[in-house]
Amino acid sequence: MIGMQSTNPVPAQQAKARKLVLLALILAMGLAALDSTIVSTALPTIVGELGGFAQFSWVFSLYLLTQTATIPIFGRLSDMYGRKMVLAVSILIFMGGSALCGLSTSMTALIIFRALQGIGAGGLLPVAQTIVGDLYTLEQRARMQGLFSSVWAIAAVLGPLLGGVLVTLSWRLVFYVNVPVTAFALLLLLTQFHESVGREKHRQTLDVPGSVLLLVWVSALILALLQGPTWGFTSTKDLIAFAVAILGLVGFVWRELHTPQPIFSLSLLRIPVVAVGNLGTLLAGGLTIGLTGYIPTFVQGVLNGSPTEAGLVVTAMSIGWPLASTISGRMILRFGARVSAVIGGLAAMAGTYTLLSLGTGTSIWAIAPRTFLVGIGLGFITTTAIVLIQEVVGWKLRGAATGSNLFARMLGSSVFVGVMGGILNASLSHRVPGGPEAVSKLLAATSQGPGNVLHLSGVQAALSAGLHGVFVLAFALAIVAFVVLLFMPHRVESAES
Repeated sequence: MIGMQSTNPVPAQQAKARKLVLLALILAMGLAALDSTIVSTALPTIVGELGGFAQFSWVFSLYLLTQTATIPIFGRLSDMYGRKMVLAVSILIFMGGSALCGLSTSMTALIIFRALQGIGAGGLLPVAQTIVGDLYTLEQRARMQGLFSSVWAIAAVLGPLLGGVLVTLSWRLVFYVNVPVTAFALLLLLTQFHESVGREKHRQTLDVPGSVLLLVWVSALILALLQGPTWGFTSTKDLIAFAVAILGLVGFVWRELHTPQPIFSLSLLRIPVVAVGNLGTLLAGGLTIGLTGYIPTFVQGVLNGSPTEAGLVVTAMSIGWPLASTISGRMILRFGARVSAVIGGLAAMAGTYTLLSLGTGTSIWAIAPRTFLVGIGLGFITTTAIVLIQEVVGWKLRGAATGSNLFARMLGSSVFVGVMGGILNASLSHRVPGGPEAVSKLLAATSQGPGNVLHLSGVQAALSAGLHGVFVLAFALAIVAFVVLLFMPHRVESAES
């Protein structure tokens, strides 16, 4: 078994046991990432059986919401009670939520159980990456984080494809498939990973009021952004949601500044690496959703490409991201953190700039090098941030620090998916009769073959123009990220455990 003491975050471990623990972490984190996308191709079939089309978007939204809101909480709990127990509980919650989703007999039940799944995923992501930070040295950690980055990226691409295969047998398999895999991951964790947590940690308590305020402000913000295109961003309901988010944020910050045991120590943000790394990661989260969310729509809706072609184009990002993640570790050690981060910012900026030239005459395969370049940028940015953040804090804060970084990425994706969706919908409503609904007809016609969309060339042009606005925002995010990363410290010193 792997042993881990709180006073020795990177002990000498048996190679075989550590590989088995790493496999458990990859399975756990991979499923959490996969479940963000795998349901997309199954939902039409699910709605056909369960009904409730009006609640369609909530199957995605509530999973994303609970996952994002609970990441910092689980990160903090892992510092208090140890990684093993918190990760095991998270796996059980995710496994139970998956099984209940497969048993759902109504859309309302499915949405509730998806929320439970999201809570479990909120623990899988930060705690798995925190254990990597505990078990590996700085030299090894960048390579491991590169591996995790590739798992994340591949899951985003393969999710819809795997969902399409499983739904031909039964949509319930989309959820049931998680149960044996997570059970195997749990078995490996319990048998191969052992840690000893000091008793003083158990005298700590979770900041419940702070946790509630965190859930309130994040939930209200994501709700306002995700429902904004449906409700209208100036509607009474959306304005109320934004107001609740602001009040919740103010209350959360006040609470964290005045409690002796905060769920997220704001003092962490005084550490330059943490502040710069988290802000850069938040912007990277927005760039990620800009590619994975809207490039496939461009390929299929504007260029008449197939879902397979769209997936392959985005797969180029999945190749560039882990490649850059692996290289960044060597860059940090040889040239310093700032050089690695700035290279990432430059690559992301160059890649998103090339997206601005996309149009109705673009070749599908000309897009792949552009997404590859953005993937290179994201790999350098995110890996440099997480590796350095884990290096500058000790064991007692590593879970919270890792959770804060993953929270920043998820929050960036959540915020900017709403903003980009609002930009696209507003542009379509202005340019084409029927607005976003016209694009639904376009995508349906595209799936039947290119010859069926000749009469929809006006809709394609409008979609191209609307997505251009999305890509402009992505380029702006890359510019801001580059400026932020210029403030990354050149060298960092490891904190004592």
